[in-house]
Amino acid sequence: MLEVVGQAMSRYDAEVLAYCQMGNHYHLVLRTRRANVSRIMRHLNGEYARAFNLRHALDGHLFQRRFHSILVDSDAYLVEVCRYVELNPVRAGLVARAEDWAWSSFRANTGAESPPAWLATSELHNHILRRDVTTPEDQKSAMQAYAQLVNEVSNANPWVNGLNHEIFLGDDAFVAGIQARVDGSTSECVEIPASQRSLTPGWHERQAATVSRAEAFRIAYADGGMTMVQIARQANLSISRISRLIARAEQALRKDT
Repeated sequence: MLEVVGQAMSRYDAEVLAYCQMGNHYHLVLRTRRANVSRIMRHLNGEYARAFNLRHALDGHLFQRRFHSILVDSDAYLVEVCRYVELNPVRAGLVARAEDWAWSSFRANTGAESPPAWLATSELHNHILRRDVTTPEDQKSAMQAYAQLVNEVSNANPWVNGLNHEIFLGDDAFVAGIQARVDGSTSECVEIPASQRSLTPGWHERQAATVSRAEAFRIAYADGGMTMVQIARQANLSISRISRLIARAEQALRKDT
């Protein structure tokens, strides 16, 4: 899995600040330089599924549902989110301490092992110290501070007070700033999951920019985070009808590519 993550980060110009692999899912804290999270996740999940199916002589989908993404105010919540991700095995009762779980970024972020090239440990350390890490002493101090922070609090949950409109981790000023940037950048808007472009997204808001209603449904389902049930309710159609229209749009997209 981590090899595929590294390939995706290199291909799409992104970095991971924290990760955790669990038994049937995984968590990533990503920083992207472009609005391309959907492309990254399609590549990551698709390539891993192909490799997994080949290795185990299987066929079909590996991941049941579309990925869920939250846009994070890094100044206010980045360290908290990284800590939360790396503490998943502790909260699940699988290990007593974060360093006991071999399939997360905690050991690399705290200096217990060398980080892969795509793990932005220095960026996390900058946020911990609230300034640039410029010396080995700075790095050591940041690692120790982060290890202490993670080990002291295992049940901290940033979503309780920080989650805004279900898709932002930040205050109202952060949300307003993101919305203003999205509204003024139509060229990149298609790469941002639609659920992060509008506080109350619907398939009909996308149809104006697409050639058909079926394509609007496909975008809302594949990139917008909407379920078929939600789309069916808004469109006043049956779920089976929505499913057939999405399948038609996906078939047309494959022909075009």
